[in-house]
Amino acid sequence: MKYRKEIDGLRAIAVIPVILFHAGFSQFTGGFVGVDVFFVISGYLITTIILSEKESGTFSLLRFYERRARRVIPALFLVLVVSSFVSWFLLSPSHMKDFSQSLIAVSLFTSNILFWQETGYWGVENELKPLLHTWSLAVEEQYYVFFPLFIMVVWKFGKHWMLISFATISIASLLFAQWTAFNAPVAGFFLLPTRGWELAVGASVAFYELYRENNSRTLLRHKNTRELLSWLGLSFIAYAIFIFDENTPLPSIYTLLPTTGTLLVIIFSSKGTYSARLLASRLFVTVGLVSYSAYLWHQPLFSFARISSLQEPNSPLLFILSIVSLILAYFTWKYVETPFRNSTTISRKNIFSLTIFGSILFIVFGLIGHLTDGYIFRIDEKVKQVIQTAKKETYSRDLCENFDIVTGLDGEYCILVKNKRKFTFLYGDSHAQTLAHEAKKAFFESGIGLIFENQYGCPPVTGVYRANVSQKHLCYERNTEVYQYIIGNPMIDHVVLSARWALYIERIRFDNKEGGIEPGARVDIDIVDNGKYLYREDSGYQTAIAQAYANSVQSLLDAGKKVTIIYPIPEAGWNVPDYLTQYHLSDLGLPLPSTASTSYKVFKSRNRRAIHALDMIKENENLIRIFPESIFCNNDILDRCITHKNNVVFYKDDDHLSNDGARLVVNTIMSQLQCVR
Repeated sequence: MKYRKEIDGLRAIAVIPVILFHAGFSQFTGGFVGVDVFFVISGYLITTIILSEKESGTFSLLRFYERRARRVIPALFLVLVVSSFVSWFLLSPSHMKDFSQSLIAVSLFTSNILFWQETGYWGVENELKPLLHTWSLAVEEQYYVFFPLFIMVVWKFGKHWMLISFATISIASLLFAQWTAFNAPVAGFFLLPTRGWELAVGASVAFYELYRENNSRTLLRHKNTRELLSWLGLSFIAYAIFIFDENTPLPSIYTLLPTTGTLLVIIFSSKGTYSARLLASRLFVTVGLVSYSAYLWHQPLFSFARISSLQEPNSPLLFILSIVSLILAYFTWKYVETPFRNSTTISRKNIFSLTIFGSILFIVFGLIGHLTDGYIFRIDEKVKQVIQTAKKETYSRDLCENFDIVTGLDGEYCILVKNKRKFTFLYGDSHAQTLAHEAKKAFFESGIGLIFENQYGCPPVTGVYRANVSQKHLCYERNTEVYQYIIGNPMIDHVVLSARWALYIERIRFDNKEGGIEPGARVDIDIVDNGKYLYREDSGYQTAIAQAYANSVQSLLDAGKKVTIIYPIPEAGWNVPDYLTQYHLSDLGLPLPSTASTSYKVFKSRNRRAIHALDMIKENENLIRIFPESIFCNNDILDRCITHKNNVVFYKDDDHLSNDGARLVVNTIMSQLQCVR
């Protein structure tokens, strides 16, 4: 096919926003749509080649896959080799295990499926994944496995049926994408069935150019028309880059804006138009030529910078790394991409051998990394012991006693400590769960019966539900059931409530303002009124949740139960064990750093409304208040909340206590409980 400089210029339009978006520049909130532009360009170029060769009778499936291997594999494998080498020295075991899994997936062109299963595309944690960006390569290669076969099958039925079947599949893909955008957004973002239509947009341009009717081109041949439509296309792309953001449901009908824009540019930005002159300029063409390698290099550079700095790098550094990615891309294009595309230099046998044996090596390396928990033997034994202790499971069903003991209880809940007279009921979300292991030991030594129950992602109060998840989450139903059970059972005389109170009121994840930003989506809790699910506006949200806290605790007190409320446990922001491991890998050595502490002022600000809500509960002789902040904050280090002490780590991740941390809270509970009893 005839080389078009403006297509390379369009590649520059695609790759630069992607790089700057991943660098965190707020102006490029929709820079990720550069990937959508790439999809359209790829669909156009590949389809043009296939159709042209089918028309001339020269198409070969083997030669098609050879071209794809020459285009994709050499630069990709170079980046994988360098990334693997850096990862060995830089990544903590947990991150190395994730990297190893992604290395296998990339080698099999299934990384989009892996990242779909792991998490969404957005979030701070994903910025630490060096190979996250390879999901788009996987989508393209999956498409190019099936698309040539589709053309070969339908070709014999004639162009008419080929176009009809192709259009039908493409429209179905778009409609499916629209559905998943609101019902299964993570799957929709990563998977081929919802992305295929974007490549099909590019393919439709190839169909149009090859099979168009000349008499329909009179108006479209006019220079002013072409000029207008090409600039309209560029404006569509620009609008998406600067206006779209992570809240824009994609892929969906919204994605028609950048994809249609790309279509218009490809068709109408032809020789003689000002848009073509811009795109065919030396700067744009140069960046476009190296765009594939630039795309490959940028994410590992950003990821490793974020990991090694132990906090978010500043904007100047990320901008410099953006330039470095382009420099690396140039040398990769010149000394790797270009030679491997030359069939006289690198034979078909050699390129296929490289693909097969290189893939096997990466898969083996990744598999070993997975099986060894991220090559954990790289870590100093002292550090490894500290980290493994911190990450030790805080609860499992093995902690529960035999459900069939004669206690007067129905056996539905986990009995941690048997007793034939009285029980304490430990209830809450995952923060309550982290107390279970240490609570069992302490209550057993005190001869007090203990029952445990938790509901993930739910505050342990009645009259609320998770507004941002399916009603199958059963937050409302489970809390109602548990409260009825506690109030109606005379053997339960004491209730301990523990939860991540601030998260449910603030709804957003924790940012310690020092580089530790918790990954994850926001959490919306709201009120059930007379059995109906109601979603309140922001203005009444905190008040409604606070009242639910107070009403629920009061109902237990009114029933004659003793109640212990565990106030907010300080959040860390960092995954503390990973942070400390990373600190060690940065060759800063032991003892573990005091910098893993967090600001007490930030803690108070974050929990202001949550603490106020719990303070609203009226004083009662049967009410005990436990303040974890008095344990972790403002003691060892003034105005700081500690996450470890003397190589003892108090957190298992960014907000859940380890067994060592839980022991401190449980000991405080027991001291207060002995006074009341």
